[in-house]
Amino acid sequence: MTEKKQSLVIVGNGMATGRLLDELIKRDVSRFNITVIGDERQGSYNRIMLSPVLAGETDVPAIIGKPSAWYRDRGIRFVSGVQVKAIEREQKCVVTTEGNRLRYDHLVLAVGSRPAKIPAENQALEKIYSFRTLRDVDRLLNVARFHDRDARPTDTDALVIGGGLLGLEAAYGLALKGLRVTLVHRSGWLLNRQLDKTAAGYLQKVVEAKNIQFILSDEVVRFTGSHELKAAEFKSGRTLSCKLCVIATGITPNKELGLQAGLKGSRGVAVDAYMATSDNSISAIGECVEFKGATFGLVEPIWHQCTTLAERLCYNLKLPFENSAVPTKLKVSGVNLFSAGDFLTSDEHRELLYCDDNAGIYRKILLRDDRIVGAVLFGDTRDGQDYFAMLQSKRDVSDIAPFLLMGRAFYGTEPDQTAAA
Repeated sequence: MTEKKQSLVIVGNGMATGRLLDELIKRDVSRFNITVIGDERQGSYNRIMLSPVLAGETDVPAIIGKPSAWYRDRGIRFVSGVQVKAIEREQKCVVTTEGNRLRYDHLVLAVGSRPAKIPAENQALEKIYSFRTLRDVDRLLNVARFHDRDARPTDTDALVIGGGLLGLEAAYGLALKGLRVTLVHRSGWLLNRQLDKTAAGYLQKVVEAKNIQFILSDEVVRFTGSHELKAAEFKSGRTLSCKLCVIATGITPNKELGLQAGLKGSRGVAVDAYMATSDNSISAIGECVEFKGATFGLVEPIWHQCTTLAERLCYNLKLPFENSAVPTKLKVSGVNLFSAGDFLTSDEHRELLYCDDNAGIYRKILLRDDRIVGAVLFGDTRDGQDYFAMLQSKRDVSDIAPFLLMGRAFYGTEPDQTAAA
């Protein structure tokens, strides 16, 4: 007698779900009938590529990895443009905003995150946008298409809030559309969670050449206008006229659906090392989860979460997820950046430093007890993975320390992959 297939329902259709489906298909999904519920109409797409779409360097079809036909061809039911408003755990059902109930044997929450809020007044004014979805990009492109190119040269067309990677990418994309952009960041330098002040200074010089101005160590406290944005008022007392604003200051995990259903969690939906929640019939992955107090915004650890969950669902194998260190590799405005481990020099570090202002190259390696504990590279990142391998293995580099900044061609050995005894 043929065993009845289990109903596997996945809520959310972002990058985590796209990767999980790939991992499930690699294995044996014959025991499941899979349903994917997503609140956006299109299939899973690469959010990392939203900036090139905004900049006109690629188009929407190129970043949609799984169009509707992909699901159909693999026997996966795709329910698009629908939100899940509640989980009925006792009945093992999810309830959509349309009032429909879908039963599950196992439920996966992959509901991602939303843009973080800023403490500024009047954020409901028109022409204030997030930068998170294809819909956001479409709105920005429409505004950019019709902006007034005859305005005074000193006017600001677009204000971007957030000096992290997302804010820089949004600013760069808008500048390529011909808008005069001002980026505001409350820290004293850009990418302050990945770069030291010197490396950030190199980056700022490059980005300023793209018709982007900066307001640092300040923040917006109020937007003004009747219905539509006209200006932004700052904590410092200054006022800046602007025609649109993009808020790109980070993400907040979408934990509410899980927590309202009684699942454990604080910053996100809590999971164990096998991506299981406090309900044995519910798992969670991606930006909505909390693991040992940590939440996730980078793709690499989320890919590992997908592998762990696929192993458990398909084979009942326990391959524990580990939240190991991940290097940050960034490419902003065509500039290569690499950061891993410690990036701010303190008294406990031995600092190795190389700067070439003419070539725009900056390299800093931080050592503690003759072991690499951090690296910041700007302009030339070719040896970043080598440094990271030595950082992970805790290799004693005292014998090659004088040559480290010059790269593998000079220190001439393969990084030791084994931890020091």
